[in-house]
Amino acid sequence: MEKVFCGSAKVIPTKFGDLTKVSFSQKDIDTLQANMNNGWINLVIKEKREKVEGKATHYLEVDNWKSIPAEGLTNSKTEGDLPF
Repeated sequence: MEKVFCGSAKVIPTKFGDLTKVSFSQKDIDTLQANMNNGWINLVIKEKREKVEGKATHYLEVDNWKSIPAEGLTNSKTEGDLPF
């Protein structure tokens, strides 16, 4: 599955603890809308390996993992094939 990236984030320390500020451009919003599944979208915030002072420290990736329905799975082993 192709990875889809959108937005950026930056951790900002405050006297109340760290805050994560997330920013989206119009292109990012369009990407989010295009990747919605049943009205929802899941994002994963990932830390950049190489950080630049004053720039975003994190990026966002669309979590497009989909589970396989249970009825789609088959068990090819029978009782006679038990490993024990």
